[in-house]
Amino acid sequence: MDLEAKTLALLERLARAERALLTKRAYPLGLSATQGQVLLELRGRALTAGELAEALGLAAPTVTDALNALKAKGLLVEAKDPQDRRRKRLRLTSRGEEAALALSAFQRPLEVALGGVPDLEGLWEGLAHLARGLIAQGVMADTGLCLTCRHLRWEGGYFCALLGLPLAPGELRLACPDHLPL
Repeated sequence: MDLEAKTLALLERLARAERALLTKRAYPLGLSATQGQVLLELRGRALTAGELAEALGLAAPTVTDALNALKAKGLLVEAKDPQDRRRKRLRLTSRGEEAALALSAFQRPLEVALGGVPDLEGLWEGLAHLARGLIAQGVMADTGLCLTCRHLRWEGGYFCALLGLPLAPGELRLACPDHLPL
């Protein structure tokens, strides 16, 4: 098996482990893993159902089912978008925020394991480039990744033209509010 095939197989195993950890944490809270993903994605922000489906990479009916269940549990509410009254924005209730906080602990074993990675910044940079490739192919939603931004330049290192600052690989953002897509 070549390195590319081994890397893909490892990424798939890591994704399964991450999903299993989320499922184990969500189930005692009366939630499915998908409902847990929705809570974590909406934590601290409001999105439309379409934005949420795109961010999670899920089909609209799957997201709709999860949203209906979360509304019934009192963890989620809909509000009219102030800029477009035809659209509804989803946000967590205070109980939903509490549930999302409790769910976020599912990542603890992953955080512990990351502590043993010898070049965490190099891992982050490599994964960010992988995400950029998936975004370019339309497989993954662009959440504001620096590597897909017009402001980012390569000048012997990463440089943000908007901020006028060099950036170390670990300073690249996954979700920048000033992101301007390529």
